[in-house]
Amino acid sequence: MSNPVEIKVNVINQLKLLRQSTFKDKLSFLDEDIQNAQRAKATEVKVTVDYNKDKVTIENNGKILFNPQALFSIAESEWDEDIQKSESPFGMGFFSNITVSDYIEVFTGNKHIVFNVSDMIQNNKTQIEVNEIENTYDGFKLILNNFDFKQVSTSSIRERVEMLGKYVHELDIFCDCKLQEKKDLTEGDGSVFISRIDDEALKGWIALHTGFCQDLNVFYKGRFVTKLENLYYVKGDLHITDKALNLTSPDRKDIVRDNKYYEFLRTVKSYIQELANTSFLTGEQKCIDSHVDSISYYADKEKLKNEMTFLIFNTEDEKDSKYLSGIALAKRDNVEMKTINQYEVFLNSKAAKQSESNYNEIEIKVDIKSKAPQAEGVRSWRGDEGSSGGRSEPKIDGDKTEEKKGKQIDFDFEPVFWLGFDQVIEQEAKFKIAEHYKLKIIVSRNKFESSVLELLGNEQNIIHISQLTEKTKIRASLSNTELKSTEGRALMLLDMISRMVGFNRNVFAIGDLMILKETSVEALNHTIEAIEDKFTAIHDAKNNKIYIDRTVIDKTALRNDLDEKLDIEDYKFILFNLKEIVRELNLMNFNEINVKPDDLYERIINTLAVA
Repeated sequence: MSNPVEIKVNVINQLKLLRQSTFKDKLSFLDEDIQNAQRAKATEVKVTVDYNKDKVTIENNGKILFNPQALFSIAESEWDEDIQKSESPFGMGFFSNITVSDYIEVFTGNKHIVFNVSDMIQNNKTQIEVNEIENTYDGFKLILNNFDFKQVSTSSIRERVEMLGKYVHELDIFCDCKLQEKKDLTEGDGSVFISRIDDEALKGWIALHTGFCQDLNVFYKGRFVTKLENLYYVKGDLHITDKALNLTSPDRKDIVRDNKYYEFLRTVKSYIQELANTSFLTGEQKCIDSHVDSISYYADKEKLKNEMTFLIFNTEDEKDSKYLSGIALAKRDNVEMKTINQYEVFLNSKAAKQSESNYNEIEIKVDIKSKAPQAEGVRSWRGDEGSSGGRSEPKIDGDKTEEKKGKQIDFDFEPVFWLGFDQVIEQEAKFKIAEHYKLKIIVSRNKFESSVLELLGNEQNIIHISQLTEKTKIRASLSNTELKSTEGRALMLLDMISRMVGFNRNVFAIGDLMILKETSVEALNHTIEAIEDKFTAIHDAKNNKIYIDRTVIDKTALRNDLDEKLDIEDYKFILFNLKEIVRELNLMNFNEINVKPDDLYERIINTLAVA
């Protein structure tokens, strides 16, 4: 039979290890000593910092320690059965003091205990000096001599004691004779969007943060443990019990990643999500704007999409149209304007009328008559038997605006269009189309609303305004080309101008110009045909010719003959219509002649001057 082998521990090496690496937080000694005071049923703890004497003293009025051996026995303690069951003390807390002091004194009852760590390590001693004293100390007094203020500053000690004083409610904690102020565990920090928690295993507060951070603190028995990882855009203090989490030993400065931990995370995330949802539904817009990142990160879009309100405009309403126009104007002058709230501040600064309770909702009534008018600006037309094109520069007048507030929308069979506040300028031309068809427009106030609207777009009849486009086909015909005598003279003058600019033929034709326009709006599933009476001229690309409607020719002063000798009325006719003539000539294809369209006006004027 082999001889049994005993497990032996090198006490000196163990002391070195404890001193160097076991307690990563150098301020752990304060947490552990105050925790021991709690376990000893103390009602107060006094911490005194004496920088000049390199000394920190920690004393409490709890139970006297009768068995000094319990202080220096790892995994053993003198705590009663109630403490053993509720807290599972590891028995190493006292050794946290050797990380900052190498000469420790304890006064308790009639005993004076001297723990000379430096001497023990240098001389390989394992005995600790225990002396009887005459004056009994009623409680437990710990003196940390040769305190290492290089590693732990006086300010950091006071900050830690202040935090412990706030959250350890069972004790009155003093620092340099000053009682530390208590704080309600659910009080929070005054954040706008905050949730207070008061459960059996968890108490504290959580708030949405305006920036990217991980600042959700976990406390155990009033002592800071760690920050929760991977919970961004939130801050707060969570005070837990043993029922909520298991903590690592001996310093309890981290969380054991077990099933209890993952269940705890799910609980915390549910609190954050509910906070984000409520904040979005009930918060002021200016606060939502500043917290939109945290709301977007946590809010439940699926839940909110049928509960949230939107900033809805009905373009049939003149006030709504002016409001949209006002946004475009303001953003054009204020490039830094990013949110509806900033626009409202801008309106207020301009003394525009505002109404915080203006919830105006009008049902959509689509009455399509013809293609929406283009935005005002310089317009040119080019078309043939089957196509037409137009180009314009959008222009919105600076009318007085009136505030509109959001309302929950009931999506029906008719489409609603949306765009982000930051897209107002680029989509401005679409407003004219929306106004024409009397459509509803939602202006998304932030990126979270935009993401929900995109989600709704997959389920509801809601479309981004960029999809609101019109496709137009034009069919033109020139009829009744038999001209009256004055119309014949007008055509003769146009023939003369055609040759002035370099063509060897007349490029103009006069008659009854009829244009049939077919407009389709795919998003609305509408197609309409209409006779367009606003066209006065059109280019026939196939024959490279310009058709002019006779109604636009002012021929009242023209002679009734075709004599090529011009009189003053002929010159007046040409000059009066010159701008329009040049604009129509610009539609021509000039490949057959060596003339630049930019020279047309000058060429005609110079030729007339010579004549």
